[in-house]
Amino acid sequence: MQKCDAMKFLRIAALPVIAIIIGLTASVSARAQAKPSTAPAAPPVQLQPYTAPDQSASAGVPAGWKVASASGTNIVLSGPQPSEVIDLGEGVIAHDGPFQVGQKGPDGSNMSMPFSAKLTDKLTMVFEQRAALSGNPAPQIKFLYAAPLQSLPAGFQCGVFVIAVSGIATPGDALGIFCSLPEDSAQFFKTFLTFGSAPTAIAAKDVPTVAAVLKSYKIPPAWLQKKFAPFTAPASASPGQGTGSPAEVQMYLQAMQEQQEVIDRGATCADAGIIGTPNIQVARECGGWESSY
Repeated sequence: MQKCDAMKFLRIAALPVIAIIIGLTASVSARAQAKPSTAPAAPPVQLQPYTAPDQSASAGVPAGWKVASASGTNIVLSGPQPSEVIDLGEGVIAHDGPFQVGQKGPDGSNMSMPFSAKLTDKLTMVFEQRAALSGNPAPQIKFLYAAPLQSLPAGFQCGVFVIAVSGIATPGDALGIFCSLPEDSAQFFKTFLTFGSAPTAIAAKDVPTVAAVLKSYKIPPAWLQKKFAPFTAPASASPGQGTGSPAEVQMYLQAMQEQQEVIDRGATCADAGIIGTPNIQVARECGGWESSY
């Protein structure tokens, strides 16, 4: 792609959900100042269809990758190399309150964190909590890119992110979608995370594979409705109305469909090697200017 065409292409804002690509590496950052070169289109990644045993989700599995776990809309794949991971649809139940790393929240929730926090801060807390509960050191997360999704149902917050993770045994890079759902009457709220990650040294070559897998991820409407339902059941609700209702789920799906174009923008940014580059000549959609949500 010629540089002028790439810049015009990258200025179009958009970001999709439930379909993401894995992201940036140090080598990508090093190439950031270079002019993107024309390259032949890569052949499509071949995937083997897979459906979770409980029928809650499906995705394609590339050659050499294995299903590590699958239930409740969450499918986790492990790659042929250590620390290559694709985590599809991980859900966390949070309670509105001060964040205490390693401490679970009340009434069976996974953690406490401020509902009013920025989405980037919520994502950081989720990753820190995951590490603490697994007995791993706290990750150091650097946001290379972050931007919100638009036109979502009331109370929903979703955004795309690209991060570099250090302070762990194998430093890596990841890109994904993170959503924070509305708070219920008892101050509980759910989060929904889909991402791909890999060690920094090999993340670049994983981009097409992870992009294909994440685009293949699907959740049946009935399970999506269950996923969106409030943790605390409302005292009364009209059929077909409110959080987690079929009407709201349909609104969410429609919003995501309208923004599906974004995943392709993100892929182009990664391929061009300019995400996260602090250069005002680079489009904001690809991290030309610092952004957060």
